[in-house]
Amino acid sequence: MKKQLAAALLLASLPFAASARDSLGSFTYVEAGVQRVSVDLDSLGADSFDFDGVGFRTSIELGDNLYLYGGYAWSRNDDFAADIDARQANAGIGYRHTVFDNADLIAELGFQHTELSAGSFEDNIDGARLSVGLRGALGNSFEGWIKANYVDGSDYDGEFSGTLGAQFVINETWGIVGEIEAGDVTSQYMLGVRASF
Repeated sequence: MKKQLAAALLLASLPFAASARDSLGSFTYVEAGVQRVSVDLDSLGADSFDFDGVGFRTSIELGDNLYLYGGYAWSRNDDFAADIDARQANAGIGYRHTVFDNADLIAELGFQHTELSAGSFEDNIDGARLSVGLRGALGNSFEGWIKANYVDGSDYDGEFSGTLGAQFVINETWGIVGEIEAGDVTSQYMLGVRASF
């Protein structure tokens, strides 16, 4: 009886697994959205402040397992006499490995450049970024991803953060995406639209 029940459950799950795999979106896409970057300065005895702006990201599949990714974001804080502009660019290569019918293990290695400017002041911060996580489909209309990130370099003291993101799939091309990346000092929030190809 237990074997028959297990076999029936397995057969019943096959159509769902196949359709769920189809809903795991392409790794070739472009997206754009609004974003907020929150900087927590409580540990330094100062108030926290936010940068609001826009961001653009893209990813291009190179084959079954490799993809290139990149992005650019611009935001501004106007809490002070002089506006502070923050620009961030990143680019890198990613690897995906199917671990379930509807989920991929992902690993990304890239370069991250941040530029801060206010009046005549300008500062550039560069580092290498490593991310490891899981991207999976939870039905035909929803997929999510979770990643652990580590950024290091001459301008960083080794910083960890976590990313949690989701896409609501409208059709084969369009989706609504949201993402939160939280670290010790900086947190980023993004809401946008993705076109997959």
